[in-house]
Amino acid sequence: MEKKSAGSVRSRTNRPVHLEPLYDSHEVAAQYRISEKSLHRWARMGMIPAVKCGRLWRFRKSAIDRWMNSRIAS
Repeated sequence: MEKKSAGSVRSRTNRPVHLEPLYDSHEVAAQYRISEKSLHRWARMGMIPAVKCGRLWRFRKSAIDRWMNSRIAS
């Protein structure tokens, strides 16, 4: 039986998988200077990329950056 190191994640093909950290709404709201209430509303409506973990919304920085850049370019 092969031992796995702590924090090591592998896909079904046994290749390492990069897991991007998820940020909470407080961190995203502070970073982009928007209200948490607006952020939650946009997440509920599907206007902003988000993942709901239980009662909490989580955001991938790369997805939020792409979303913000698309809003600025429009």
